[in-house]
Amino acid sequence: MGYTIDHEDVFIESDKPLSWIQKFDENLAYENLSINKGNYKDYRPTRLQFHLSSADEMQLIKVKINYANRLTRTHINHAVVCKYNQTTKEWDMISHVLNQADRVIEFTTNSTGIYSVFVNHYWYSSFTQRMANEYPNWTKIRRSSGSTGQLFLNFFGIELETVQDYLEWIQEQKYIGTADISSYDWVYMYKLPYIEMTDEIHVSSLIGDEVPVLENLKEFFYNDRNQGGILDYEEGRFYTTRKYGDLTFTINRNEEEASHRIAPIDFHIWNQFDEFGLLLGVTRLHLEKNENYKERILDVFRYPSGTHDEGLTNGIARDLNMIKRVDKFGKKMVWRNDLKDLVLRNSEKKVIDHRSLRVDGQPLSKDQYEVDEVGNIRIFAFREGKEHEISFICGIQKYQLYDKDKEPLRQMMFSEDGQATPTLLHWVEYINTVAPVMWDRFKWDDGFWDTIDKQLTGLGYVPNIWDSQIDIWKEYDFQSDR
Repeated sequence: MGYTIDHEDVFIESDKPLSWIQKFDENLAYENLSINKGNYKDYRPTRLQFHLSSADEMQLIKVKINYANRLTRTHINHAVVCKYNQTTKEWDMISHVLNQADRVIEFTTNSTGIYSVFVNHYWYSSFTQRMANEYPNWTKIRRSSGSTGQLFLNFFGIELETVQDYLEWIQEQKYIGTADISSYDWVYMYKLPYIEMTDEIHVSSLIGDEVPVLENLKEFFYNDRNQGGILDYEEGRFYTTRKYGDLTFTINRNEEEASHRIAPIDFHIWNQFDEFGLLLGVTRLHLEKNENYKERILDVFRYPSGTHDEGLTNGIARDLNMIKRVDKFGKKMVWRNDLKDLVLRNSEKKVIDHRSLRVDGQPLSKDQYEVDEVGNIRIFAFREGKEHEISFICGIQKYQLYDKDKEPLRQMMFSEDGQATPTLLHWVEYINTVAPVMWDRFKWDDGFWDTIDKQLTGLGYVPNIWDSQIDIWKEYDFQSDR
């Protein structure tokens, strides 16, 4: 494949140049579809419609359509890909593969044209027959899926199946290994002037395109158009998942119109990964996506922190996102051929800490690698015939504060005339605040601290010479009615 298109909504590979556009063409035939003939079929088009064109109509094309946050779990289980037939003016179903791991629909075609994802909104539910089995054996409603009774029961079966899918999704979010990595983490928020529920609000981009105002949260979290935003009248905010940049808000109130141009603010949506991070003390970085955040959470176990040198290195690297696991293209670093040794080249500016080498998340023993005189690392062949993910820490330099004459620590702490830099002054202030151990810095009046006893409450304190013994009062029973 010589030509590649990598977009948020679609990934296309072709052997010849082509162009594409995502557009829902309302003029195409969507009524009385041939794919809807028969019972339990109600296919409707989604906005995941792509128009492929090229000077060479016949060519090999591989397409991956991203459905994450576009279609619900239930919808994607009953989705198909169709190509528009210009001759018959009909939609023909084509074969596709549902890749649930990557949240994409994949298909291969040998020609350009119009391709769209259709969703069946009235499939035959697995609950329908279970409900029909409650009727006597001789009834048609129990014996035939084509009976009027089962056609009626199927409506409730679909609702039950949809609820089951949601419950299964919720169950998966309890474990970091199965949690949905495509859940929204960062969106864009616009702070609006005072608005009322009765206001008529129009939103447009700077180039004049209208930005739809979505009606409910479900449309916000599952939006096949990947357009628009939702209004929060209570807080006076507008949220979008798509990066529009500055937006113009036109507010009509009592026949008076006012326009406001507002810039977006990055807004974090707390999700299941933040819950895991809270449990393990790993804070999400600004604009950090779920995928990277998940890896840093798992690094709590891959790279345990501590007060020793290696532990400090691990803790610093994890908190500052300095554990290297992807290349400059954003792809995971993979050892593709473990039949041969893997060589990691060292850099003067970013020295690799060989203790931090991990293959598939596991540390290496000393006999599995070697380090040469310039710091290059050679991992000996595993000879398993597998691919392995590689990670390591690089770029961390540690100094003792008393080594003030070592470079570049000296440049950080002192100016050319020997005066303390703002950095050194900040360090001193921080140490005196967090750990006041110098003379005239003791907190003499703090003789107590929060503690947890067996009753999960209490206050700990430091006894002093004026404290009296309280043992004689341990068995004392206070009578409130006296």
